[in-house]
Amino acid sequence: MSNDVKSLVSKAAAIATGAIDASSMFGGSLVKAKFVCYPGTEDNMMGGTPWEMPFFLNPASIKTHKEVSYEDDAGAQRTLAIRFSHVHPTCLELGELWFDTYDTRKSVREQYIDKLEDLCNYDPETHYPPVVVFHFGEFSQATKHKYDYTFFVSKLDVDYTMFLADGTPVRAQVAICLKQVLTASGEQVTRDKRSPDHARVYTVKRGDTLQGIARFAYEDPREWRRIANSNAIDDPMDLRPGRVLVLPPILR
Repeated sequence: MSNDVKSLVSKAAAIATGAIDASSMFGGSLVKAKFVCYPGTEDNMMGGTPWEMPFFLNPASIKTHKEVSYEDDAGAQRTLAIRFSHVHPTCLELGELWFDTYDTRKSVREQYIDKLEDLCNYDPETHYPPVVVFHFGEFSQATKHKYDYTFFVSKLDVDYTMFLADGTPVRAQVAICLKQVLTASGEQVTRDKRSPDHARVYTVKRGDTLQGIARFAYEDPREWRRIANSNAIDDPMDLRPGRVLVLPPILR
């Protein structure tokens, strides 16, 4: 390794550990990216005591992916009507993340990569993977979508590029794919929002009520009787998870 590269890595390591001010190297305050991690729960909410996973260096690239699904309905005149169906969870790809422990001669795998791999494993107590909140200064906070930067790790690629004589890995290049967590409030936004003037089907979930389903389908909980009558429901309290209901249209 050349002296220039060694110097750069040494300074980057010092910045990552807070030993020197980033402004001495980059001419300004450098915000460090990090994950704040929480034990996952059944409803995908953040629970338990959080812990932080700081990056050694900030990502060189960030790619976001959003996808919207539509349905094509054939019209009477052999035309196609495009109708909104739903929004898919946002995906975030963090590319060229570098982790280096050459200066300390410690294992980069033990110090950094093992912790990242833990984010891909489920918690034996909750049986869900950790929920990851991505923090990167203005990128994740100075946006109206800042509350969307809550994810599960869906893919982790690690390329070990430097080893000591005894085989200890001391440098790794990492790429991480994150998939947006759908919390209870987020799911309400991304759920099927097709027009109420077309019949639909709905699978009952635990905790659902006819009034709640009516609010979702028609934006009016008072329309629950319409659903009950269409599905021959005599007892509105007898609503079992897994049952498929027909949501009749409201003709205008």
